[in-house]
This record gives sequence, C-alpha cells and structure tokens, in this order.
Amino acid sequence: MNKILLFIVSLVSAASLASAANNVSYTATADPNSSPDGVDQSSNPVDVWTVTTTPGASGVDGSGSYWGSPFGPPNLGNAWQLYSYQNDGVGNGGSAFANTTFAGGALTIGQTVSIGFEMRALDPPNGQAGLSLLNGSGNAITFAIIGGGPNHYYYTDSGTNNANAGPLGYQYQSPFVVSFTVTGPGTYSAIASNVNGTDSWTGTFSGSLVGMQVFDSKGGNGSDVGFNNLAIVPEPGTLGLVVGGLLFFGYAFRRGARRS
Repeated sequence: MNKILLFIVSLVSAASLASAANNVSYTATADPNSSPDGVDQSSNPVDVWTVTTTPGASGVDGSGSYWGSPFGPPNLGNAWQLYSYQNDGVGNGGSAFANTTFAGGALTIGQTVSIGFEMRALDPPNGQAGLSLLNGSGNAITFAIIGGGPNHYYYTDSGTNNANAGPLGYQYQSPFVVSFTVTGPGTYSAIASNVNGTDSWTGTFSGSLVGMQVFDSKGGNGSDVGFNNLAIVPEPGTLGLVVGGLLFFGYAFRRGARRS
C-alpha cells in the first residue's frame, strides 16, 4: 500500500508540474485572418482564429480585422483587432466575428479559459462588442456590452438573458481580462476585471464548451475591439492524468482491503 501511495503522490506531483509548465496559451502576432496568427506557450507558430464578416447596410459600410494597437496606453499592446465602420448613418456598420475551437477539446470541470479584451466606442442602439463561449450548436455563454446603454456589461447563458454582470461600467480604451471556470456539470463562474473594478457572476450552460467567439457587431466608426492572450489552465491532459491516477488508487485500495 505504501508503494501505491508513493505512486499516486508522484503522479499528482508530476501532473502539477506539467500544469505549471505546459499551460495552454496563445499570444497574437498577426491579423487573425493570417496563418499563422499567433504563438503558443512554447513560442511555436499557431493558426487559432477564423474571421467572418458581414458587409453592413450598403457598399460604403463594412468590417474587418488587422494587427496593431489603435490607441494609446493603457492598452493590450499590439494585438489583433476587429473593426466595423459606417459612412451612411449610425447603426449601418458591418460586423466582424472571430472563432476558435479549443485544441484540447471541450472544457472540463476545474478548467478556466481567459482572454484579454479591450474596446472603444459603439454605435447605439444595436452596436455590441464582447465574446461568447460556444457549444456544438451556438452560443452557450455571452459577455458583452451594448452601445448607447445600459452602461454595464451583460451576460446571457442557459439560465438568464441579458443579466447585469456587475458594477463595472463601460471600459473605454481600458483593457481587462475575462475568465470562465467550469465549476460542475453545466455550471460556471466568471470574472471580468481591470484596474477600474470587477464584474463576477455564476451561471449555467447547456452542452459542452468547445470554443470561443469574439465580436464587434455593428460597432461603427472608432469601434475597434482588441483581443489577446487566450489561455486555458490547467492543460487538458493534466486533468485526465490526475483523475486516472485517483481511479487507479481507488481500485488498488479496494483490492488491498479485501486481502486483509
């Protein structure tokens, strides 16, 4: 039994080290329409995001993406940006969306996904900027803000629609980090925070969280939205290692108890 305990301790210790050393992360290095568009935690080039756009109300409105920093500090530094613009009236701008599928598979209990997020102005009444966690059929959890108010970020999930996420007001050119942690089967906790404050809430979701979408929807001129530093911790394989080890330990313990 002592050997089994030593094996489990070694296994969990190794998993902890792997988690610390091999956190899945992404840093943008180019337009999200490029290939590659960033690097992983080992500085290997990766192609993570796929961009789609809608054109706007007429030929003089549109949307797109680019690499750079459109405004001064504080900011995310050089990151990739989604933008929309309109030249024939407020609310007529196009929309830009960027999607990624988590390389390690659907998030499991105990995992956290986070991303840096920064925004500028949004046209009322329909301009929106934010991000969604995706299940197999669409948006499972959305965190966003609407141009023209209300002047707070909202969240939508399987249990609520457009709920106030907290006291954090409109963060014009002030970057913050949004993170989601899977806390149980179909449950999560979330935090959005920066130097100006914190929104935090809990909720429920349907399906499996398999990816993320970020968006600038009908934002209008000057609505550039930047994203960077996608991370998922702990690494997906590490959780399986620990759980597998504990299952083995339980089996071995039951065998040892029957022998005695």
